[in-house]
Amino acid sequence: MKAIDSVKNNLLPRLQELLTHLADTDQIAAQNFFTKIFTDLNQTETEEQLLELFIELSTTAFLGIPFDDISLAIIDEILLEAEQISAAFSADGMTIQ
Repeated sequence: MKAIDSVKNNLLPRLQELLTHLADTDQIAAQNFFTKIFTDLNQTETEEQLLELFIELSTTAFLGIPFDDISLAIIDEILLEAEQISAAFSADGMTIQ
C-alpha cells in the first residue's frame, strides 16, 4: 500500500465522522470547509498536494467559525494526526509514493 493511501485510510474516516456531526448539528460553515478538505484529501495523489492540504487544514483556528465541543475534539484529533504525519515524513526524509 502506498503511503498516501495509508494517510487517506487514517484521515478520511475521521473527516467523515466530523462531517456527519457537523451536518447533524447544522454547523453549515464548518461543514462546507471540511467538505472541501475531505474532497481534496480524497483526490490527493502527491506529497505536495498532501502538504498543501495540511497547511489549509491548519487554518481551522483562524476561520472565525464557532465549533461545539464534539467538533473541537474531532478536529483536534485530525490536526494531531496531520501534524504527526508531516513530522514523520520530514524527519525520515521520506517521499510519499
